Amino acid sequence: MPFGYLLLVLFIGFAVLLQLIRVPRNPLLRVTSFWTSLVVNEQPHWFGALLLASTALAFALGDIDGWPAWVLVFLALAELIGLLQILLRSFPARRAVREAISSLDPGALRSTVSRRNFAAAILLPFGFQRRKVRTVTDIPYGTAGRRNLLDLYLPRDGEVTGPTLIYLHGGGFKSGDKKREGRLALYHLAAKGWICISANYRLSPSNQFPDYPIDLKKVIAWAKSEGSDFGVDPDRVFLAGGSAGGHIAATAGLTVNDSRLQPGFEDVDTSVAGVIGIYGYFGGLEYGSLRPAGPLPSSPGDLIHPGAPPFLLLHGDRDTVVSIGNARSFADGLKTAGVPVTLAELPGAQHTFDLLRSIRNENSIDAIQDFAGWVENRR
Repeated sequence: MPFGYLLLVLFIGFAVLLQLIRVPRNPLLRVTSFWTSLVVNEQPHWFGALLLASTALAFALGDIDGWPAWVLVFLALAELIGLLQILLRSFPARRAVREAISSLDPGALRSTVSRRNFAAAILLPFGFQRRKVRTVTDIPYGTAGRRNLLDLYLPRDGEVTGPTLIYLHGGGFKSGDKKREGRLALYHLAAKGWICISANYRLSPSNQFPDYPIDLKKVIAWAKSEGSDFGVDPDRVFLAGGSAGGHIAATAGLTVNDSRLQPGFEDVDTSVAGVIGIYGYFGGLEYGSLRPAGPLPSSPGDLIHPGAPPFLLLHGDRDTVVSIGNARSFADGLKTAGVPVTLAELPGAQHTFDLLRSIRNENSIDAIQDFAGWVENRR
């Protein structure tokens, strides 16, 4: 029995199973499903190639010489079928984002309706178009040291034609960094003429709500003042964030010019054109060590009001960290208040699906472009 081959087949089999089944409401299984999904769910074909190579090597070494080894081979074949199913179910994301943008306005369909060649997304998981982008890193926007630094992503040719996107990372308000998620979007949009900003912010337990959205407001203030030197148009600023970053972006978008979140810069205009929540959490923070402070509700759902900026929500229907139901409830609340909103439910997507270049990730970026175009035409 080839021991290394056994471990590989069992590990990949477990990971594939957790992506294909509806994971029970068991915290350990749901967290395990998330961690195994980070690569397997967006780039399953590489694991298929690894299985094929390992199986071929086992045959070449003469290790497949008894019925237990043949059981492993047949299990590997079943896993290859499962990996193919995982890959194929990422393609309907195109239809999901197209329908979401169309629900706002069929005339807004541009990037999402055009035909796409996803070969690069399949073959180049780290292909982020860096050659077309110039970065300026570790710019201070506040006084909290490393947690108050931002990175700029600019068109290398210097011609800014698009709006500005401010992106906040996830991490449960306790971890994360500006160089982690959302990298493909930051590079891709900057290559298209956008200015993109990825910012760190203060984290728990040293800090608590509302410190997070206060930091985002400081980033908005920086973008509308110092950012003008790089080409930022203060009337074309969009907020985006993944997971906890989505919560912070939504909170800032729903509290425009609220003095409670702008201590020391109350008179600065922090209005934004729109908000994009990517697998965002939109509930309250009254749990664990987060310890919200102050009178402001910690749930974006409690801050909804008529006249808020438009929202685009992108969420996976297999998310085991933040349930799709959370995004649906938030979208319903926005609709009830008359706030323009659309929710794209991405089939088969887990949490943090924007870590690598993938089919879903590229479709999500197309949706962001069409959403921003619709907002600007509407305004």
